[in-house]
Amino acid sequence: MFRHALLLLFGILVFASCDNTLDVTADFERVPVVYGVINPKSDTQYVRIGRSYLGDDGPAGGFDHPDSLYYPSLVAELKAFGPNGALIFTENYTETTEIPKDSGLFTGVGHKVYRFIRPGFSKLTSRTDYRYELTLREAPGAPVLASASTPCVDSIKLKSPGYFGTFKLAIASKNGYKLEWYQAKNARSYQGYVDFHYMEMPVGRQADSVRRTVRYPLPYITGGTLSGNVLISNTIDYQTFYTFLKERIPAPATGNVRFFRGMALYLNAGSDDLATYISVSQPSNSINQDPPFFTNIQGGAGIFGSKSSIFRPYLGLSNPSIDSLGNSKLTCALQFARASGGDTCACGPQRLWDRCF
Repeated sequence: MFRHALLLLFGILVFASCDNTLDVTADFERVPVVYGVINPKSDTQYVRIGRSYLGDDGPAGGFDHPDSLYYPSLVAELKAFGPNGALIFTENYTETTEIPKDSGLFTGVGHKVYRFIRPGFSKLTSRTDYRYELTLREAPGAPVLASASTPCVDSIKLKSPGYFGTFKLAIASKNGYKLEWYQAKNARSYQGYVDFHYMEMPVGRQADSVRRTVRYPLPYITGGTLSGNVLISNTIDYQTFYTFLKERIPAPATGNVRFFRGMALYLNAGSDDLATYISVSQPSNSINQDPPFFTNIQGGAGIFGSKSSIFRPYLGLSNPSIDSLGNSKLTCALQFARASGGDTCACGPQRLWDRCF
């Protein structure tokens, strides 16, 4: 009898150990999801905080239930610590819906984010020497629900183009144009774009002109140091840039011409954890389509990092680059014109500004 009881118990344990069923209908798991950055160029700091959900209705079950997306009484606190670990300041984030939310399937409740305003923060020279720690609690006095920390990325310092005045880029030169800047302290990744502005109009009817912009993305670059002040570059070469213009700008309407109206550079630098998060979140090129999971949120998911940016308007093109825009095989059909000697000339069948009016 005892032997039979042991065999029965053994059988129950075997079957129990083989049950690998995953409960996918766990009722509203309380996992915070955080997306936030510390921006050294702003006195206002934001963080997006939500929570994961999964109910009996599957992934779509909580779309229209605000309590499945947000914590009702969340306390979000930021502390800044100096290099020696001393507490510099403490700020509490407050809830706001001032940032518009895209339309879609989710609840009509506003796009809930959290912010604080600290006057003078963007002018504080020592702000990039601090480490910033975010803590979340479900209610005042409750245990810490999740936490994260990040250093603050310093400002980007441009070398070429310079900061001031109109600067003409020689993109059509043999080696293209080399953008150069100094790596920012605490930054690992660099990403940006160049906005190419132009005007289109019927010949002789400037009042009917329309201004347009196409955005040329710059390659993503990983910096080699977190200490800063090391020169880094990104070349805009003729073939790549003019091919981009050819493919992105449609052929003009019959009788229309275009005029180049300048460019602007936008460049941002991201902290080390932010760079890792962006890297592992990229679409996979392999058979395995599931990207690895990365987060620096203790007790949650998402990312809390830092980024800095620089905007450089008033960029032009060198005279040879303007000539290439109007006459090259790549962009002749786009009908970029140029005023010269009282005439306005555009590219014709033979190119070389042979269509003047």
